[in-house]
Amino acid sequence: MSVTLMLGGNVDAIKPALDCAIHLTKRLQSTLTGLCALPDPATSSVYITGAETVVLGSAAIASLTRAQDKLVADFSQAFSTPTKAAGPWLKAEFHKEIGSVAAHAVAAATLDDAFILPNEATQSNHALNPAFEQVLMEAHLPLVLAPNQMAPSDTCVIAWDGSPISARAVRLHLPLIRTYKHVVLAQNTRKVRHQWDHVCQSSKQRVIDLLHDERLNVTPVEMSGAVSDGLLKTAEEHGASLIVMGAYGHNRIGQMLFGGTTRKLLHSAAAPALALCR
Repeated sequence: MSVTLMLGGNVDAIKPALDCAIHLTKRLQSTLTGLCALPDPATSSVYITGAETVVLGSAAIASLTRAQDKLVADFSQAFSTPTKAAGPWLKAEFHKEIGSVAAHAVAAATLDDAFILPNEATQSNHALNPAFEQVLMEAHLPLVLAPNQMAPSDTCVIAWDGSPISARAVRLHLPLIRTYKHVVLAQNTRKVRHQWDHVCQSSKQRVIDLLHDERLNVTPVEMSGAVSDGLLKTAEEHGASLIVMGAYGHNRIGQMLFGGTTRKLLHSAAAPALALCR
């Protein structure tokens, strides 16, 4: 198992996600893989019967292959330089894969200690958006969205509403959660979905007991107002570098449609790293 950082999109924008990946790799005492998955150039061309079209198709494939080779080389350099500079403790490898970006992402996320994407991968026009949608929305696997700026700390926040989705987020991100010394369990009872209201308080104590069994210090916090604002305020007040939460939403015609809380956190420049699960 390892920490995987999915690479794609703008090479110049790699730094925030790479900083997050290096930080989480050190926390987990794991290894880091930089994964650059690209579509097969041959499957990106449309073939029409006719000698002239075949020649043009071959030329297009060759041109696309050269462009991909250049992109891979750029990502390899952008990944290797900071990871080598981190020190001998960091065991890091760069991998190139050809084929379905989404399929390679799911294969990596299935057994990873942490699977990391840049925050921009949530945008429908980003090269890694298919990976984001497939891992989180279709395969229901946990992932971490890197913040704009990583601020390392020993505190994380868990957004708790007593629902199965928030419970899944805790369970699937537990290897990462247990690396923190302090956990803030944040809850707004007035915003709890009505179907979980009758079990919310008892489940809150159960998750606290679970975290205590992991030898973690837990601080319950009651929020007020909008949940997104409360989570951001709680993270700032406690100096948290990570928010663990369930992501409510669904996939429709290739565009991510989330509930208000998730959507606001995804678009907030002040949000720390987001450990999501659906």
